[in-house]
Amino acid sequence: MFSLLTAFDVADASSCNTFALVDPAQDPRLPGVLVSEASALACLFEDPEADVRAVAPHLIEINTADRPAAMEWLDRHAPQVPCATLLASPLSLAELARHLAAFLEVTLPDRTQMVLAFWDPMIFAALVGMPEDQTLHVTGPVFSEAQRHEFLAPISGWWYWDRSGHLRHLDSSASPAQPDPAGPAVPLLFNQHQVDLIVEASVPDNILHYIRLNQPGLLSRATDEQQYSFIRAQIGKARSYQIEGTGDLVNYCCLAVALGETFDTSPRIASLLRSVKARELSFDNFMVELPAVLSQPDVPA
Repeated sequence: MFSLLTAFDVADASSCNTFALVDPAQDPRLPGVLVSEASALACLFEDPEADVRAVAPHLIEINTADRPAAMEWLDRHAPQVPCATLLASPLSLAELARHLAAFLEVTLPDRTQMVLAFWDPMIFAALVGMPEDQTLHVTGPVFSEAQRHEFLAPISGWWYWDRSGHLRHLDSSASPAQPDPAGPAVPLLFNQHQVDLIVEASVPDNILHYIRLNQPGLLSRATDEQQYSFIRAQIGKARSYQIEGTGDLVNYCCLAVALGETFDTSPRIASLLRSVKARELSFDNFMVELPAVLSQPDVPA
């Protein structure tokens, strides 16, 4: 398993500069806590308003003097909160910031645009592809070969903390990409399959967000990692009953928390869920009928 010291050693050995890509929305102490002078950081958003800048992703060049304090802070906080990744590149701060900013927006098949939050470690890992990271909901890659190659071209190393708090290293020394018949990698264009993948990558986090917002005590006894694993498993079960849509998935997961993860094996509930799967009963009507079913004892089959 990699360590921060390993990452800095790799950067030194390849005569690269070391950078942190940080998310102040996840920890408001960033970026200031990692730098001693303003010239060492760049906001990826162009000329944002002050309130936007406060939560916008920043690229930080970690110089030798700041390295010990930066390593100590990242070691303590980044494994717990998805607030930072680490990069090594021969580019200067300004050059690398311009390169990354070119990938901020992606055009979707309906010609609308979406901000691509690659500063989120889990979105980054899905975009570039990390099949060995089994903590990911979508292991990727979401990027096409050409997009991935161009995104990583000036990067000699990229490290992120997975959901278990382990530091992972992206090997960016992949073979050169074949020409993309769709044209240059930037400006980014996603096909529908790529859109579906990147949306799916955030589904468990979105479900958790709504549960924590509306039922804050429901998951309080489990760690964040346990909560995420549980929700991922319940999403799979819900979909096996043809239950889709954020609201319905939230309700199904809340039932699994409140009634136990095997609640769907109860004969009366299982009978209702078979009707949902067969499209004979909507999930809304399932929720309406459920209280009456719960008030009755199960009869062995």
